[in-house]
Amino acid sequence: MEFFKQFLNQEYGLYSFSGRLSRTGFFIGLLLLWIFTSLVMIPATYVILSFSPQLLMMAGNTLGIWLGLLTALYVFILVNTLVLVLAAAVRRLRDSNVSPVWLLAAFLPFIGEAIIFCQLVRRPVEVHNEEAN
Repeated sequence: MEFFKQFLNQEYGLYSFSGRLSRTGFFIGLLLLWIFTSLVMIPATYVILSFSPQLLMMAGNTLGIWLGLLTALYVFILVNTLVLVLAAAVRRLRDSNVSPVWLLAAFLPFIGEAIIFCQLVRRPVEVHNEEAN
């Protein structure tokens, strides 16, 4: 659970891009976030889709409202998950002493994902801040 706390960046805040993140913290946190999102989205989809014929008959023209609420829930969870993963990836790249600008390589088909993956699995670099007196 310590790795998930590290992934969620409790030191600086949930959506903060500050700080560093270890490889283990990144990949375990990503896995747990994926599992949690799946545990929320799959049952919600199942419930809405299984009751949609009854909702259509009972509600008449208000089915669009229910589907709109489901879409809003999906968009809310998707945006929050995207920002969390992006913040964690920036902290992970910073931990391996690589510029977060490398995330723009994701726009390159096939090669970009391989480049980012190679950057994310690099060993962390010890950074010593020496202040001049």
